[in-house]
Amino acid sequence: MLIMNLKKIFIISIISLVLVFSSEPSVLGYGGPPEQSSANNYTVEIISDDVSYTLGESVMFSGSVNKYDEERKLRISIFSAGNNLVLSQTTSVGVDGTFSHNVTLDEKFSDGKFKVKAQYGNSKTTITIISFEVISSDTKSVSQNNKIPDWIKNNAGWWADGQIDDNSFVEGIQFLIKEGFMKLSK
Repeated sequence: MLIMNLKKIFIISIISLVLVFSSEPSVLGYGGPPEQSSANNYTVEIISDDVSYTLGESVMFSGSVNKYDEERKLRISIFSAGNNLVLSQTTSVGVDGTFSHNVTLDEKFSDGKFKVKAQYGNSKTTITIISFEVISSDTKSVSQNNKIPDWIKNNAGWWADGQIDDNSFVEGIQFLIKEGFMKLSK
């Protein structure tokens, strides 16, 4: 009898929990939907004009906010890979909700990845994060100016199909290394 009553209590408890959790739209483990998706919050979208830059170049950030507020400024903060603040600047947002802001990569920057946080107002829900990379000018010019020759692409296809031997394919790879198309790290 006691076991029967315990089973009934257990089943009623499970049904109650299911009803409680299914009666309100929330995401379990997150305490509800993300605040940024709420229509009452300010949100910001930001992009950069490229993904990699060299020192001395400028990064053009642009984007939009979902609601314009003449009393709010947009803050763009850039952090190094070690999460150290490198730069923080504010920019205004147009009445149409768009903005653009230019940052010159001066002596404060070095080779590496950087995280950009854009915040419109004081609430954490207004933060959006993107990233970019600063690379040495030698590496960037090699990657932008050099194109893998078609014959290398053909060799790779032929090698994959078994039409040329390993030695011929390795000669093509050695050429790419010698000409600076590829670099080997130790």
